[in-house]
Parts: sequence; C-alpha cells; structure tokens
Amino acid sequence: MAPMHCPHCGKPIPEGSVACPHCGAALAPPAGSGPHGPRPAARTMVGVALPDLLRQSPPTAADPRGAVHGGAALPPMAGAPGAASRTIVGMPAAVFGPAPAPPDPRLAGGTLVVGTPPMAGPGARLDAAAAQGAPPLDHTVPLAPSIAPGRAPAPPPAASRTLVGVARPGIAPLAPGAPAVFDSAPDPDLEARYQPAAELGATMAPIRARVPALRNPALMHPQRLNLKHRLGPLPPPRKRARTSRRAVAVVAAGGVLALGAVLFALLWPSAPPVTARARADAGGREVIELRCETCPDGTAVAVGEGRATIAGRVAHIPLASPLSVGENQMKVAIDRPGSGRDETVGVSIHVAYRIRPDLGTLQGERPSIQVVIEASKGTQVVLDGKEVALTSGRAIEAIDVTEAVTGLSDETKTLSRQVPYTVTPPDGPREQGMVSVAVGIAPLVVEAPGPSVVIDKESFVLAGRTARGAQLFAGAHPIAVRPDGTFAHVMNVSSVGATQFEVRAKMQGMAPRIAKIAVRRVDRIDTAAKEFAARSPLGYAALAAGGADLIGKPIALSGEVLETRRQGYSTLLLLSVSPASGCKEGGATAASAGAGLRAPGACKVRLVHGAENPAQRGDVLTAYGTVAPPFAAPDGVAIPEVWVEFTQKGAR
Repeated sequence: MAPMHCPHCGKPIPEGSVACPHCGAALAPPAGSGPHGPRPAARTMVGVALPDLLRQSPPTAADPRGAVHGGAALPPMAGAPGAASRTIVGMPAAVFGPAPAPPDPRLAGGTLVVGTPPMAGPGARLDAAAAQGAPPLDHTVPLAPSIAPGRAPAPPPAASRTLVGVARPGIAPLAPGAPAVFDSAPDPDLEARYQPAAELGATMAPIRARVPALRNPALMHPQRLNLKHRLGPLPPPRKRARTSRRAVAVVAAGGVLALGAVLFALLWPSAPPVTARARADAGGREVIELRCETCPDGTAVAVGEGRATIAGRVAHIPLASPLSVGENQMKVAIDRPGSGRDETVGVSIHVAYRIRPDLGTLQGERPSIQVVIEASKGTQVVLDGKEVALTSGRAIEAIDVTEAVTGLSDETKTLSRQVPYTVTPPDGPREQGMVSVAVGIAPLVVEAPGPSVVIDKESFVLAGRTARGAQLFAGAHPIAVRPDGTFAHVMNVSSVGATQFEVRAKMQGMAPRIAKIAVRRVDRIDTAAKEFAARSPLGYAALAAGGADLIGKPIALSGEVLETRRQGYSTLLLLSVSPASGCKEGGATAASAGAGLRAPGACKVRLVHGAENPAQRGDVLTAYGTVAPPFAAPDGVAIPEVWVEFTQKGAR
C-alpha cells in the first residue's frame, strides 16, 4: 500500500493523521469515512466555475468553526460567492460577482472528475494517478464559509465516482451529452450528516435511486471510454432490425392464417342438424315442419306449447298462431328417447308470403270466403287470374258463395273452392299454387210451406228439419229447433200481398244453408188462379219430357186424386193427369170417361203441398205450383213431382 502525502506540502504523513506534521495543515478524513462512519459521495453544485472552487489558502485558526480534529478552518476563497450571492444553476459565476482569480494550473485544459486525478485522460485507468505519486483530490471544497469543513462530504470510493457535468435529478448538466455513473448504495445516516440545500447553488445531498444496469459495454467500463467523442444514442444493428421485421412478418402471416381458419369454419356451408319451415297440414292449419337428421324415431320436439314426435326424421308441430311474414327466430326443445342427448336449438323460419282462406265471413249476410294475402314489399300477387293490390303488404279478396249454399238439402253437402295464385317476390323466382277450401254445408229441409205458398188466411206453418245442434233463423227471428233437429213454427201474415223471407240454418265450423220462401196472401183462391195463368205455366207434355232446366218453372195440372197422405205439416197427393192437361196415354174407365179423364195410373204426378189439404181420393182438382226434381219410386220408376203452391177443386 502506497504511503499518504500531504496535499499542501507533498511530504509523506502517517496513516490516520488529521493534520500535516510538517506544515500543520488540516487534513480531510480518508475517502469514504467521516465522524459517523463512511460517508456517501459528495456532490458539487453544478454551475459554479471549477477553478474557483479549488482556489483556497491554507487553513488558519482564525475561524474556530473550521477546526476539524484539531485542524484550522479553511479561509474563504478569493472570488467565491457568499451565501447571498450563490450561483444560479447553469449561469457563470462571473455574471453575479467579481472576476475569479487565476485558475489553478493543475486544472488547465482538463475535465474534473471528482475522486479522479486531473492527469487521467482517454484510455488511462482511473487509479493510475496514485501509482505515479500525484496528490489525489480526495475532498470537496465547501461553497461558502458558512458551511463547516467538518460537515463536507468525502468523495465517493473509486467504484462509485461521479463524472462532473452529469445532472442529478433537478440539476442541469455542465457538459450536455456526458455520461453519468450514479451512486446507488443506500446510506441510513444520510440525513443526519447532510444539511438540506437552502436554495439553488448549495451542495446537494445525493439522491438514493436505483438505476438499471447499463446495456452499453463501453459505459460499463469507463476506463475504455474515449472522451474525444460524444456519446449519442446507438442505432440498432441492421441485422437485429432485419430479424425484427422478419418476426413481425411471421406473426402477421400466422394471424392471417388463423383468421382464415376461423372464417372457413364459420362460413363454409354445412348441412344443419335441424331445419324447419312453415307449411299447411291436411286440415289447412299452419304447422312447423321440423326435420332433424340426428333424431331417432320417438324423439319428442316442442316449440312453445306445440308438441310432436319425430317419425322418419320429420315432425309437424302445430302452432297456436300463424308466423309473421319475414324472419322468425324460434327455440326447439329436443328430447331424445332413453339416454339420448337432450338439447334446445334455435331455428330460423323465413316466411316470404302467406295466402290463406278465412271462413269467418261465411256466416255473414252474404256468405263468402275471404282469401287473406300477406307478402313483403314489392311482391306481385295474382289471385284467380286477377292482380291483387297490396296495402302495407296485405290484401283481402272475398269470394261470394251465396248461390252455392242456397237451396234445400236433406243431407250435408260440401262447399269446395280451388283458387289459383301466382306470387313473384322482388328478389326471388315466381311461385304458383292453389288455395283450397273444403267446408261442409248444414242440411235444411223445409216441409212446409215449401219454396212458395199462396194462402187466403193470415197464417201458415213453417216446419222442417236440420242438423242436430244447428241454429235456425227466419229472417232475423230465431226459430226453436228440437233436439232431433226438427222444427215447426206458425208464421203470421198481417196483410194481403206477396213477401219473401230467408230461412237459414247455421252450425259451428260449417257453411250455412239458406232457403228462400215466397209467401203470397190473397183474399180469394180464384183470384190467385187467374193471376197464375198469366205466368204461362207448363203442361204435362213438357213435364214428361223432363229436363233439369224445367226445375222451378210454373206448372198447372188437372186430374183425379188417386191417393192422399199426410206427412208432418204437409200433404202428399198422387194425381192422374187428365187429357186436358196433356196426358195422351192409356184408356178411360166408365167413371173417368164421363169426366173426360184417362184411365187411372196412365199419367201419374206426385204433388207435394206444404199445408193441410182437404182433398180426398177420387176428387178432381187442379194443382198450381213449380216443377221439382223427379221422385224415385220404390220400384225404381221415376215419377214427375210438383211443389204445390195452392189447389182448386174441379178441372181447369
């Protein structure tokens, strides 16, 4: 270990001395030590000219505050600023005080490194000065006389020396761009040994901060640092930049491939396990046709309250209400038999249009079938050859069926209609179909008074039969129906004249049956006979020729009554028509020859009178009425039939 020398006279001094035994100058404590143990590195105020800090005289005993371990205090430096004129950070000291004294020749042209000999240059080791015997700068001169030398911090050890000109936090650098080495060793007695800085320009205590390790190998070894060149940010090596760009390209390519895989999985068309569509069943009700390829027979499926069972991978689920036109999102509950998987899946049912019949208007004044059309905007609909105008995507077309349900019938008939349609959506192909309607018609038979009646009284009986449970109306007046479906009601005619009314039988779920009855009240039957002749009635010859076109036309026949029978509120008569009414067949008997009639049974006609008729067998009378369909006799012979309006005794 090299001996210590006095920094003033240069003579060797014993180790541990506090004053030079040759010149009596006070000595600073050894580096890194103090009255309370090792001290942290002292920091010199940035902005004060370095030569002024080193211009000092040997200490004297004049200032008792300067004694340290028996040594005299240092006198104030020539040209050094006082407490009131300390240098502002970054400003030259000459601006605020007198010109400084000549600089110390030891610092001419050099850069001060605290704790480093002045002669250390580029490429030299930091501890080379000690080996050559040069006196080390092992203490820091106080900035003002008011700061006791004993309180001045010692320079840091060689491992934590600080380059002058590097900014501590809050202090500007003297030489921009110069690197720094911070002392990061913590000191628990730091605050006890240092006084806080009163203002800018005072010596600052070191800041305890942990600095991350330097990555530049040159900064890790200061002895290898070339101070002739300023250190700047090192550009990244080209090889690493190329490697980074290559890595980014690889990552981007991987992301594109992953995104493509996801889109492929999502967009690639595959057969869905469950599909559904809306359709009408055999009864005309709207149902959901569900097809499940993974469902065995016996699987229970449900949509809302509608339930069905899979058979052949298909089930038809009834709907409580029709679906709306457009997209319909629905949940289907699937319950597979046994230990099969149960699940709930969502299905989308698209309804482009709907054309359905509405039978609610069948019970109206004029029975009709309505066809309700619903379609999206821009759809063209042609119904039964006529284009339908849609309003807000909806239209209703009525089909009058009054004639189809008018007329008497003793059995239930079926009302059926087939209405073709063509639908052309705005973004799809044209579709064609048929609206089918099939509904039963309630039966109705009016036995009395028949389709038409002429009376010379003020009342008549309305009687007949209909289906059990049906409702009956004569005009707006309800008629009581017996449990067996028969009815009989006395109808009053208040005055002479002709009138017509409807008898309507109604039944739930069926089309009504309508019978129109014409009633004429006269004061005398003879008057009615004269008026009937004015209608040009048919004779027996036309009736015998037959033909469906004759039904309902007026006819007048005279003859002998062969048989009479009461049937409910009506009377059945078998009449043998006389030659005067057109019969030209058979021979005459003795009784009939005198009356001018043909033999009995030669020209038979069945008369149906919807009232009580007093005629007896053998009476001659004239019947006035309308042609009815032929009556099929038990022996298979068709007998002409006439609905009688009234009869008159005697031949015509």
